[in-house]
Amino acid sequence: MEKREKGLRPYLFIPSILWMFVLVAAWQHNSAQAKTVTVSPAGMTSAQPVYGVNFITSAEDPADEQQFANGQATGAAWNRWPMYWFNIEQSEGNFVWGAVDTAVQGDIIYGFKTDAILLGTPPFYTTGLRQQVGNRRPVASATRPSLLQLEAPQTGTPVGVYDPIFTDGTDIPGPGKTINPTNRWARFVSLAVNRYKPGGVLAQQNGWPTGAGVTHWEVWNEQDYVFFWDGTVADYARLLKVAYLTIEQTDPTAQVIFGGLSNINLSTVANPNFYNEIMVLYDADPLAVIYNYFHDILATHSYFYAWNSWYHVWRAQNTLAERGLGKPIWLNENGVVAWNDYPGPVWDPHSGFRATMNEQADYLIQSALFATFAGAEGIFHFQLYDGCGNQPAGTDFPPHNGELCDEDGQIPGTDFPCAGDANGLFRNPTDAVCFTQHPNPESPRPNFDAYKVLTDYFTDVEPLWRLRPGGNDPTNGPQEWIAFYQPATQSRVLGMWARFGQPETAVVPTTNQSGNGLLITPDGNVQNIIAQNGVFTLTLPAATNQNAPWDPSLYAIGGRPYLLIEQDTLPPVLTLSGPSIAEYSIRLSWGGTDDGSGLLNYDLAVSVDGGPAQAWLTQTMQTTAVYQSQPFHEYTFTLRGRDRAGNVGGDTAVTVRTLLLPEKSYLPHISR
Repeated sequence: MEKREKGLRPYLFIPSILWMFVLVAAWQHNSAQAKTVTVSPAGMTSAQPVYGVNFITSAEDPADEQQFANGQATGAAWNRWPMYWFNIEQSEGNFVWGAVDTAVQGDIIYGFKTDAILLGTPPFYTTGLRQQVGNRRPVASATRPSLLQLEAPQTGTPVGVYDPIFTDGTDIPGPGKTINPTNRWARFVSLAVNRYKPGGVLAQQNGWPTGAGVTHWEVWNEQDYVFFWDGTVADYARLLKVAYLTIEQTDPTAQVIFGGLSNINLSTVANPNFYNEIMVLYDADPLAVIYNYFHDILATHSYFYAWNSWYHVWRAQNTLAERGLGKPIWLNENGVVAWNDYPGPVWDPHSGFRATMNEQADYLIQSALFATFAGAEGIFHFQLYDGCGNQPAGTDFPPHNGELCDEDGQIPGTDFPCAGDANGLFRNPTDAVCFTQHPNPESPRPNFDAYKVLTDYFTDVEPLWRLRPGGNDPTNGPQEWIAFYQPATQSRVLGMWARFGQPETAVVPTTNQSGNGLLITPDGNVQNIIAQNGVFTLTLPAATNQNAPWDPSLYAIGGRPYLLIEQDTLPPVLTLSGPSIAEYSIRLSWGGTDDGSGLLNYDLAVSVDGGPAQAWLTQTMQTTAVYQSQPFHEYTFTLRGRDRAGNVGGDTAVTVRTLLLPEKSYLPHISR
């Protein structure tokens, strides 16, 4: 989410895009302090998340062997980067694919899956621009590596996008249909997909094995934000529809991603209700129901405030749920900028929307846990290296403590700022376009270790429960606990941190008989610990980040998080209740708790007059039922329950006698 905004006096050296959050962040913060979620999202059963990194390579900045090795070292499976239409179709009908070929080949060779972003209208295809934002529109060019930026003409709605997709005058895919050349966007999408899909032009030229190629296509980036999309909501709805149906025709196995939402809640430059407004338009489109609302995956973005990674995914889930839909959600831009590392501003600990390098690492863990609990199935870091950040290409200076800054926050005599954005998992190498003078070039930051903790330990997990203990209010205490179940290891993965500026003591009941646990910190330190008297007692460090310009009291990033991983070997705790006396039917209720892996199902057996127990309900998820009985018998019901780790608890029993009750027995007793 890299953009540059001119005209700001960067006394706090706030990344320009993040100013847009200032006016809305306060109400989100207030909501955050009141909200808690205690159970996992309905219907979330698939293992998750997948991991990606933005700009491991790209067409504008092809990676060398070391850069690819650094990308592989993260453990990420995905690389996200843009295919700029305006750089590919350099004049009408003249498509130059060479740089994109190189980037796609690099992903294939080094084993990365590609999240390919299709965006950027060529200036000769741009319709009239709807709005301008003074001199704040970013400038982009092919010489600016590792950036997602568009200049004004490239944000416009393409000419012909409302023309029929196919030459038969329809938008409906079908055998033998061909793309209508007057719909320039459809033509570009078709050519790109046909070139890079498995079995496509490039795969055939290179002899790639079956399945090798680009399978996921993201349609634009942050189209809810005017610096990326100057058209209307309806224009993007049409753009996405055309892309989806074109891809359906060209590669029916491909996945189409709704372009990543910026989630900026500032109406002058962004639309915070963009996704819902698109879905409302699709509600009225008969093809939308047939074609999956024209997207298979929703992408969304989150920066700086860790809780927002839950909130943005949760909001998207609600929009889908209103329509009875369920789609994977990817948080495919995510991170926070560090102030205390080159390119700075190392002299400004209060720099807005920034963090220390340790807080930056803590954010990665917290954000991933928040988003995954809300239902995100993909977590992507922005980005591998610092690149140029929000600064112009060519910005460079030696490390300094502010002495190189003039009163406007620039290098005197230049248009270059005197600080940058340290957001990479790795610092820039010495041959980068910007910020080449770090004393340890191309070295990893602490956030690299945190990312490795995620890709090594927080994999194939399922949301389990979430608590905020430690205070008088059980829904809003000073600690954050988020629990997941890892089926492959039959383990609970519990993330914990202090929410505010005081250390907290966490007392965690163990989930296994031996009391063995693995405690992991964001720096990659792994320690075996043993529960005492059935509990782990841990000191959670205080939160320290108060760099939110809209609320200096807010701890936007919690304290140093711990991951506690332990196998679940304890059975669930069960309850069973029923009447002591009944007649022709017996109503039973039961339940159970299991904090280690979650309850899977129950078995109920019944014994009549002391005889052998017979199965009544088997592997049921019901928690109440009626047993049809006969008078003058004694029925003993036995409950067993099993959790997802295979532990069985029970045999909890209740006995019910059945009689023919006289009518008077139903009358209340009245004292005189």
